[in-house]
Amino acid sequence: MSLGGIRSGRFLDYLGRCQRLLQEGQFVADVLYYTGDWAPNIVPPKHVDPSLGSGFDYDACNAEVLLTRLSVKDGRVVLPDGMSYRLLVLPESTAMPVEVVAKIRKLVKAGATVAGPKPARDSGLKNFHSATVSVQKIAGEIWGDCDGRKVTKHAFGKGRVFWGVSLREILSSDGVQPDFEHSGGEAFIDFIHRSAEGYEIYFVANRNNRAEVLDCTFRVSGRQPEIWDPVSGEIKVGGCVSTRRGADELAAGVRAASSLFVVFRGTRAPSRLVKAGNASRNFPKLSTGPELTGPWTVKLIHSGAGPNLSSFRRLKIGPNGRNRASGITRGRPDTRNGLIWMRKLGRACLLIWGKVRDVAEVRLNGRKLGIVWTARGGWKSRRP
Repeated sequence: MSLGGIRSGRFLDYLGRCQRLLQEGQFVADVLYYTGDWAPNIVPPKHVDPSLGSGFDYDACNAEVLLTRLSVKDGRVVLPDGMSYRLLVLPESTAMPVEVVAKIRKLVKAGATVAGPKPARDSGLKNFHSATVSVQKIAGEIWGDCDGRKVTKHAFGKGRVFWGVSLREILSSDGVQPDFEHSGGEAFIDFIHRSAEGYEIYFVANRNNRAEVLDCTFRVSGRQPEIWDPVSGEIKVGGCVSTRRGADELAAGVRAASSLFVVFRGTRAPSRLVKAGNASRNFPKLSTGPELTGPWTVKLIHSGAGPNLSSFRRLKIGPNGRNRASGITRGRPDTRNGLIWMRKLGRACLLIWGKVRDVAEVRLNGRKLGIVWTARGGWKSRRP
């Protein structure tokens, strides 16, 4: 294995930990979008539907899945593998195959909640006139006098249809709060929720290039939260949690362009709420330690060449420009790009560096500290 392959092992460890947890249990989504029967039928990348808003996740299905795999259990649309959804959403089109309209009637009659416009014609050309008559007749039964303007809701069988109402309003009226919320305002925090027997798993990803410390609310109650770091494999019990409106609130810190898991399992003891501004029990606050004075000698090991020794008054990585063997670049000092500095973390120290292109092995006083590959990475050491 090449040196690059050895260094990439830490990145592969991260992927392995993430995939291990993200295969547990079932994916949790409140909404299932039916994407229609036309071609090409392309599902857009994950995004926030303005009608649904943030904090809810979703799935998508085509006509084949709707016709052959969907059923209803306890008012939820379910799949044979156990996936279930609170709400089935139809595309913004009044053209729909008669078979699909007939299946929707069956689902709503059994107790499903469906949102979308009332179909007015068949979407195909085969027996178009008679199929369109059938579509209008079946849709009239399901939607009744619901026109999406004056009347936005109609009950049919054990279920309901909505038209002209936001998806978030429908869920809110049923007492369903977001699965995940945070106090970060403009922070770009994404999430995935999986539910397994005895525990809930939330993957929380910071998609901005800045660190965030947030108050996060999870739609879980009464279980002990644990913070799992997929980069290091470290697990820490979340000590600051409270329950609000049936959901647990936890102070969470996420590094820039980074991720973490919050796993809820077991029964937690009552504890007081600690807001994000005072989240040190969950995420220790770093304080700047004493400056490490020079001069320093930095040795870069080249592949197929001898060591390159450079002396600096301040501790820096590499000479000006890019070292191809090490993959390290030094920029202007005022950006801290390529600089090493240290911060105090209790009795430990955190060795921090600037930008790394793209993986680096770190040693301090001859001791191997490991591999770094994450944005604005750092390495914690008890014996710096």
